[in-house]
Amino acid sequence: MGVVVRIEAFVPPEVNPARVFRAAFDRVGDLSGKLSSYRDDSELRHVERNAWRSPTSVSADFARVLGRAIELARQSDGAFDPTLGRVTRLVRAGGWGEALSEPSALESAWKLTGWQHVELDPESRTVFFCRRGLQIDLGGIAKGFVADEMLEALKSRGISQALVSVGGDIAAGAPPPGKRGWKVAIDQIGDRGDSEIQLLLRHQAVSTSGSRERYFLLGDQMCSHVVARDDASCTDVSTAVSVVASSGLVADGLATGLLALGQGRSNVLMSHYPDVRVYWASQGPAAGRQTQQLVLPTESQR
Repeated sequence: MGVVVRIEAFVPPEVNPARVFRAAFDRVGDLSGKLSSYRDDSELRHVERNAWRSPTSVSADFARVLGRAIELARQSDGAFDPTLGRVTRLVRAGGWGEALSEPSALESAWKLTGWQHVELDPESRTVFFCRRGLQIDLGGIAKGFVADEMLEALKSRGISQALVSVGGDIAAGAPPPGKRGWKVAIDQIGDRGDSEIQLLLRHQAVSTSGSRERYFLLGDQMCSHVVARDDASCTDVSTAVSVVASSGLVADGLATGLLALGQGRSNVLMSHYPDVRVYWASQGPAAGRQTQQLVLPTESQR
């Protein structure tokens, strides 16, 4: 998946940690083979090649993540869009931090997007593209789902007091012995290693979306890797957002969607999620490295 995956856990004496950890990492490999847009042999690529011809059968995992992505697209009025694969592959092709190699191709790539053209039948578990040429990118939601599934793999084999990290998307299970939760520091903006938020998580997940290291150049403009239709793919690179939710699937997708929307329009999406915590951070002028951190209050915030 191109990210670092890590497990921390307290293992009961009767459990073989090597065997259980191996099962959790095997689950990562299984999901990578289904959800990755980087692998030519992935289920995702298979769907792209075939779903415009006829309804294509998909796995339960693929259907669940794509269904959640489509739901987010609807709730965010398209700010989160799983059909931006053609755009995201174009902007990442030259390497992060580099100028877009084919700026003229960006407009053409945008024309071959649109979540409304994806039909997912949950009963038959099939996907059909009403438009030829669509490409899927689940990168803004899949890592959170992988973290959830790793945690479940550990729990089902006797390890419930665990925390997993998948490229920074974190899912926490039962707290460590004698503790109220897992201590997690969130590093959103500014210099790497300077954490802005201290969290205590139990049976929760947190995901951060920002562009400190993953951005591209369009002319002399720095553009976030989280592309957004409304502003010609140049989401503000000085902003980051972290979401604490009941699952990684929810937290990861919301963080991506919120960053694409921007804080000023975030209420359109947050109205659907009254029980999550959201932390915004913005980077001021480089000279002062001023930051501002805001928290949307919710009933669950304590």
